[in-house]
Amino acid sequence: MSSTIRLSRFFQRPLMDVKLGFALMLDRRVPLRSKLVAILLGLAATGLVEFLEIPVESIIAALVPILGIAGDVVIDGAELIAGPLLLANALLPFIAPRTIVERIRAERATGAPKSPIVDI
Repeated sequence: MSSTIRLSRFFQRPLMDVKLGFALMLDRRVPLRSKLVAILLGLAATGLVEFLEIPVESIIAALVPILGIAGDVVIDGAELIAGPLLLANALLPFIAPRTIVERIRAERATGAPKSPIVDI
């Protein structure tokens, strides 16, 4: 028996698949609790980043008063909306039930339609 580890099996899929997370977020088969946990983790991570940015933002706002405050509001607003959603989509494949994730991943790979095709 060989004791070598084949790393290729670990790198078959991307580590963070945001498109898969977005597909999972829109799919009704994924439990609502998994979606809410992913969004709450995204909010917590974004809140932590915002908390760590406070000293830098206050220095910039003090050095350039009008542009610093206006830029801070715009950037913080974009971070508070896009940040949790992107993080939730990146985390959802790890939080959702594995069977559902594998089924949706297979459907996306084969291009299977979501609903059956009815030909009249």
